[in-house]
Amino acid sequence: MKKLVVIVLGIGLIIALTFMAMNLKTSSKITDTSLIAFAIEDTATVSRIDIYDSYTNQDYTLSRNEKGIWVGEDEQCVQQNIVQMMLETMNKITLKGYVPKAAMSNMKKILMAQHKTVKIYQNGKWSKTWYVGHSTQDHMGTHMLLETPDLKSDNPVIMGMKGFYGILEPRFFADSRRFACINLFSYKRTDLKEVEVINRVAPKNSYLIKINGPDNISVSSQENLMTNINKDNLTFYLNGFENINFNQPNFTLSKHQIDSIKSTYPDYELNIQAKQSSYELDLYRRLDPEYDPKDTLVYDENYLWGVQPNGVLVRMQYYSVGPLIQGKTVFESIGQ
Repeated sequence: MKKLVVIVLGIGLIIALTFMAMNLKTSSKITDTSLIAFAIEDTATVSRIDIYDSYTNQDYTLSRNEKGIWVGEDEQCVQQNIVQMMLETMNKITLKGYVPKAAMSNMKKILMAQHKTVKIYQNGKWSKTWYVGHSTQDHMGTHMLLETPDLKSDNPVIMGMKGFYGILEPRFFADSRRFACINLFSYKRTDLKEVEVINRVAPKNSYLIKINGPDNISVSSQENLMTNINKDNLTFYLNGFENINFNQPNFTLSKHQIDSIKSTYPDYELNIQAKQSSYELDLYRRLDPEYDPKDTLVYDENYLWGVQPNGVLVRMQYYSVGPLIQGKTVFESIGQ
């Protein structure tokens, strides 16, 4: 009888141990899965993104407004495509591999010393935080850590993105200038009342266009009425004032250099009067960075500096603004 009791107890103990082991194994799997669950399945629920960059000690917050449009701090207009790039990364992120045990300690130190913190809110509530670190040696993966309201990973893993070959860290930044909308102005031809270009590089190419109606347009240059105007080309020129953008914010000039530029007369002035608003853009030629101004003075053929009405200096492309300040080459009929 005693032997039977011992056997039954032994079998019971084996069953209990087996059950506990299975539970531990299952729990381990759940934990492992949770620690790599970076992805956001429905990015439409993402309502806010807080970004902190330890490399530059900058932070920035993006949020959806009531209309579903992403805005920056103080309702700053931001480029929607940049935010969409971040949301795409959140949706398509995937595990690339695990950090070798021998390298784990060093990787943790490096990641904690320098990383980008991406705090994600869904439907107004904090959902996940990504700690985005440095790339792998082959630049095909990114070391990352995950934190959620329920857990925080201690060991980094290597993450990538479906359909993308490269590192994820550059997709997140906290410099407000990189988010800012690049649009300057947009005027339809039918809304324009007056366009003035002051050209101090070649004063003879300055002009003033007054529009009193589709068939009542006058063009003058240096206070002299111009009669040799190609009307079709003038219409083409006036159609070019829609969707004018700058190339990028100023990332190179110091405040002293900016003040020095503003203290001089602009090389070009573009003054626009429309039915509902006006716009004034001052333009300065930009020294070609490939040449030392001490040796020779060469101006950049691709870019100018532009000063907006609010005083902010930005980099302009000749491609976008050049046709607007060189109008005489478009609508003036030579030889007539």
